[in-house]
Amino acid sequence: MAIFYLDYINGSDANDGTTWALAWKTITAGATAARIAPGDIIRVAKSLDPTSLGITATWTDLSKTITLASALNATVDLCETAWTAAANVTATASTTRKEGANSASLAIADAFATGKVAYKALAASTDYSTYQQVSFWVQNNAAIAAGNVLKVCLCSDTVGDTIVDSFYIPAIPSTGRWVAFTVDKAAALGAAIQSVALYADSDPGIITLLLDDIIACKASANADSLSLTSPISKNVGDEGWFAIQSIVGATILLDNETNTAANAGRGYSGTTETVTTYKRETIKTAMVSTNSTNIQATQESGTLGSLITYSGGWNTSTTTQDGQTYFDAQNGFGIGLTIGHSFVKTERLNFVKGYRGILINNGDNNIVEADNFNNHSDYGFYLYNGSDMNNITIKNLCNNGASGLIMYIGENNILTITNINSNLARGVIVTDSNADVITATNIKNNATYGVDFASGATAGSLHTIKNATIGDNGTASVFNSNGLGNVLINCALNNATEVTGFETFKNSKVYSHKHDQTVDNHKIFTDGGLISSEATVRHTASGIAWKLSPTSTNRSSYYPLDFKIAKIAVNASALVTVKAWMRRDNTGLTMSLVCKGGQIAGVASDVIASMTAAADIWEEITITFTPTEAGVVEIEVWAYGGTTYNGYVDDMTISQA
Repeated sequence: MAIFYLDYINGSDANDGTTWALAWKTITAGATAARIAPGDIIRVAKSLDPTSLGITATWTDLSKTITLASALNATVDLCETAWTAAANVTATASTTRKEGANSASLAIADAFATGKVAYKALAASTDYSTYQQVSFWVQNNAAIAAGNVLKVCLCSDTVGDTIVDSFYIPAIPSTGRWVAFTVDKAAALGAAIQSVALYADSDPGIITLLLDDIIACKASANADSLSLTSPISKNVGDEGWFAIQSIVGATILLDNETNTAANAGRGYSGTTETVTTYKRETIKTAMVSTNSTNIQATQESGTLGSLITYSGGWNTSTTTQDGQTYFDAQNGFGIGLTIGHSFVKTERLNFVKGYRGILINNGDNNIVEADNFNNHSDYGFYLYNGSDMNNITIKNLCNNGASGLIMYIGENNILTITNINSNLARGVIVTDSNADVITATNIKNNATYGVDFASGATAGSLHTIKNATIGDNGTASVFNSNGLGNVLINCALNNATEVTGFETFKNSKVYSHKHDQTVDNHKIFTDGGLISSEATVRHTASGIAWKLSPTSTNRSSYYPLDFKIAKIAVNASALVTVKAWMRRDNTGLTMSLVCKGGQIAGVASDVIASMTAAADIWEEITITFTPTEAGVVEIEVWAYGGTTYNGYVDDMTISQA
């Protein structure tokens, strides 16, 4: 086993990785297959520790708005109205925005060369000398090849001619994506600023820029140097870190992905309270220009008992693991880390603002332990393409542009997730995969469904979700199309629509044990009916009965609402007698006790006995059959007829001669 070192800020992939001074820069080109082997540990430098803003903020459940006790920033321009353009530039107000109702659109034509692009006069001369940084949003429709072409300037005159402070827009390889930048002057800003302007030091070519929410920020060394690129948090327990959409005075709006508009997004899901609030700074990885580009990727597999470990949160001064590593993709493109291998472990590596956080692609027996995969434009965490038997522990998969967690074509993965909240599609989606177990705390405030057992060639089947509160989602707590035998254990479904989406005649079911986290409360959801435990209408005064409630006329004698009530072992050539007490609240409902034919030799056809008693009368129903071989058979109860009637079954006895 060897220990290597990786520092994205100060490292170089040309180094040998043997010390912090010789640290690699990236996982992809530093920790190559030629350099590492099973059992090796790659220690990754931490990002800066969180700092208290020194003031409280009010956080409100299901709201985007965080209200600071006092403002920490100063507005330069909210870009609500059009700037004044130079020749060969068209300046308008665009409704594509990150703050308010508009952004400033500056369309630069081919005939423009260099110099002042446009300017905006401030309402009055403003003193920004207590600030040292400027933070702003940019969207570009053509790539910006270099970081010394375009600059935002603060000027002492009203027409943007006398530049006091300049802030270059970094190179942006992507197009059509909002990107937040915070640029540090490392000295006091001007004390008498009367306008803000955009300049081009060299010809930018044909390009349209959108600018929004230009603000002044305190010195980067200050604990309260809040900016648009600073995720914020309550920083207690399992609370997540959230990207900022806008800062206007003391009002902060939380973001989802970077292209989420000012009037969209899901906000915060958690306890409403006023508490001390924190910010942290992330490690900005090089921006990429496509969704599918791997920002970093593993290069080698470990072996059973000798995993390759990528261990984040290391202090390069003390070589102690006393923090977290937060990688920031910045523009909503790229995959933070692709694990395309097996027997790999990552810990304390967190990814924000990419296309996806971590993608495990055809990798088995991996371990992931992390705090945050938030604010990605697609999925926070993705298990894909035959990834099996992975063990995943993540605190937060929140505020992503699609879903927090997706599992596609994989089996027997074990996941422990604290919060899967406020995603712009679904919290969890599983499709064409089987037998995964997810233990979660909150799956809340997602735009459509908390959990989607999606359709597919084999659907999302035989999954178990434990202990989750699944509520406040836009459409329903759970969607299940044709997923077979999915199970909820001790889950609270707090949406008005608890389970929906069943395809007719698929007979798929969602089993909810300890429904709404209540003892002896169980439900089986399916198309055209509901099966539930019953504590009031019982044959005897102890335990529970079961209630079968068809809700669609599709549930007929050809397609009854079926409930597997027992699975019994039988011997060959001996009469089996099965009895159960049944009751119905209307004779329009048929209730039957059934042993389906074809399960075992000697029982070729369905054995059925149906109720004849009047409404609200308990009746003991009996079936008998004689198998000609030993084995196991299932006994079912069937119900059909009407859409508002209920049938009950209780007190079953089974004997064999």
